[in-house]
Amino acid sequence: MNASPERHDVHKAAADWFARQRSGRMTIDEARELEAWLAVDPARQAAFESVQIMWAASEAIRTDPSVMAIREEALKRRRPAWRGAMGGAIAAGLAALVVTGAVVTGQDNGLSGGPRTFSTSAGQTSTFTLPDGSKVTLDEGSVLRTHETARRRDMELVRGRAFFRVAKDPSRPFVVAARGRTVTAVGTAFDVSLEASRVRITLLEGKVKVDAPVRASTRSAAPTVQSTEMTAGSQLVAPDNGSWRMAKVDASEEVSWAAGQLVFAGRSLAQVAEELNRRSDKKVVIRDPAVARAVISGSFDTGDVEGFVRAVEGYGLARVERENPQSIELAAP
Repeated sequence: MNASPERHDVHKAAADWFARQRSGRMTIDEARELEAWLAVDPARQAAFESVQIMWAASEAIRTDPSVMAIREEALKRRRPAWRGAMGGAIAAGLAALVVTGAVVTGQDNGLSGGPRTFSTSAGQTSTFTLPDGSKVTLDEGSVLRTHETARRRDMELVRGRAFFRVAKDPSRPFVVAARGRTVTAVGTAFDVSLEASRVRITLLEGKVKVDAPVRASTRSAAPTVQSTEMTAGSQLVAPDNGSWRMAKVDASEEVSWAAGQLVFAGRSLAQVAEELNRRSDKKVVIRDPAVARAVISGSFDTGDVEGFVRAVEGYGLARVERENPQSIELAAP
C-alpha cells in the first residue's frame, strides 16, 4: 500500500527534523520551530515518533556483532544483486514510513473520550491519537475498544496487536485489557500482542503492572490475582494455561513493526518469512529445513517479501527456485 504524496512529505519532514535534533547542533529557535511544527497536526507528531522508533530499532542492529560479520561476508562475495537491505532499507524507511487509516465506530455520548472501536483490515496498520494525547498503532487485522472517563483510560485489545505510547496523567491510569490480563501504565510505551494461546507484552519505555485473576484451587478458596511489574526492555509471555515467563529482549526490535519496519537480529529465515507473510499477499515459501534454519539480520519494509528475497540471495543463503504472483519459493543456493 503506497502513501499519498502529502503523507510522504510529512514523514520526510519528520526525518529531517529528527536528523537536525540528533545532530546536537539544533538552536533554541530551531527547537521552538520544531515544537510549533509538531503542534499543527497530530499526523506530524505521529510521524516524528515513528522516526524515533525506527532509529532506535536500527541502532540495535547496526552495532550487533552478527550483523557486522554477515555484512562483511556479503561484501567479500561482491554479489551485485545485494542492494543493502539493512542500511539502505533503514535510511529509506526514515523518510518513507507508511501509516494507513483505521475504521472507527462508536459514539462519544457527549464525551470526547466516549466509547469507540478502532479496527484494521488485513495488510493494514494504523496510528491514531486518543483524546488524552496518547498514541496507538494497530497492527493488521486488529480490533481495539477505547473508553476514557474522568478517572480512567480503559482500552480492550479484542484481536491482534497494538503499540501504545501513553501520555502521562497520574490521576487517570491507562489500563489495557487483553484476554483476562490487564496492563496498567501512567506514561510509558509498550506493545501488547494477542496470539493463539498466549498474550505477549513488550515494554519499550517506563514501567507497567500486569494483573490477571487466578482460579482458586478449591471451591471454598477465594480467587487470587497474579501480578507482576515490568521494566523497560523486558517481555512478558503469559500463556492461557501455564506460568508467566519474563525475559530481557531487544524491545526496539520487537516493536519496530509500529514504525512500518521489521527489524531482525540473528533470526532464522523461517521466522522472518513468517512475519513478512502475515503482512503480504505474496508469500515466501521455504520447504528445505536447512534453509529455514539459516540466520539473517536486517531491516525490511513491512510486507516487503521481494526485498527480503533479494537480501537472502545477496547473502548467499538461498535462491529463488520458483515464483508466481502468489508466492516465492526459496531453495538451497
